[in-house]
Amino acid sequence: MSIFRKREEKNILHIDHLNPVMKKAIKTLIDSGIPEVARLYGFRYLFPRIGEPIFVPYGRLDDEFKDTHEAFERILEEVNEIKDEGMKTYKTWYPTAEEIDHFRFTFYSMTREGGMKVGIAANPLASLEQDAFKIGEIANEISGRKVLLLTPALAGQSVNTNSALAKASSVQILDFVSSRESEIVDSFIWLNKNFHEKYDKDKEYDADLGRTYMIRLFSVIKSMISPKVTTSPSADVVILPLFVYPRNKLVGNISIMEAWNSNETFSQLLRQAQYHEVEVGPILYNVDSINSLVEKYGLNSEKFIVLTDQKVPSLERLDYLSWIKKFRMEKESDFVKILRPSV
Repeated sequence: MSIFRKREEKNILHIDHLNPVMKKAIKTLIDSGIPEVARLYGFRYLFPRIGEPIFVPYGRLDDEFKDTHEAFERILEEVNEIKDEGMKTYKTWYPTAEEIDHFRFTFYSMTREGGMKVGIAANPLASLEQDAFKIGEIANEISGRKVLLLTPALAGQSVNTNSALAKASSVQILDFVSSRESEIVDSFIWLNKNFHEKYDKDKEYDADLGRTYMIRLFSVIKSMISPKVTTSPSADVVILPLFVYPRNKLVGNISIMEAWNSNETFSQLLRQAQYHEVEVGPILYNVDSINSLVEKYGLNSEKFIVLTDQKVPSLERLDYLSWIKKFRMEKESDFVKILRPSV
């Protein structure tokens, strides 16, 4: 039992009635989960299907804390006490997923013991057998082969033992996202602070805790995929997992803040306070970087496979891909294109 825990648990029905330090910590954590970054690595937070298996009532969190980091540790302590049972439930819902010891926090209320309980839920990070990209369709193409992932968008699947990538003799990953970790974290902190300063009556956001929590996500992901990350790849099959973004969000290889301010779509979202629509994906997976990676590694491959997260009948429709004519198409579907270098 925690040395901080009070003997009696109050039934707190609103976050405003919590200790102010814990209130600030919770609001900060909820806004700092950066699920988009998890998705860009091929991981995602699992959504509950019925109820919330990992739920902590506010009454378990109402003590005195010296700062928000101590409050965060208290939240993790409470989650750790109940997560094993909760994970069993998630496993029944997602039998091929491999849950990871990192969580996104959300507000949640439920009826329990004849009354209402209000608090926070913890949704686990996980790697799935297949998620944004249909890698099951290429299992035969990669079985027993050395595979290079040109982007980290399938990193989550590369560590899932149920995935088609597990059939490859080896998997290597080019991770250009982690090289921009500090920039990504700084940008999301700016975004969250900007939102709270303008639209939160309490202005409750702790940048230091937000940074700690975001860095924790990066650390967890990097620790899992680091054995596969390379800077000097050697492969038989090269795979490009390609997120297909709207043309009005496409940018070159520029900084996140520059893109958010110079691209009309992003700048308009900021002006209209649609912060939840602001992304880093089109900036990290920018067209210049993608084209450069294909030119450097794809043209030297025995087989080049393009996977898209959206239906793309023909790659020629994505005219920002400068290398299309340097390959010949062997097989294609709406989500999978199998090519070979034409020279």
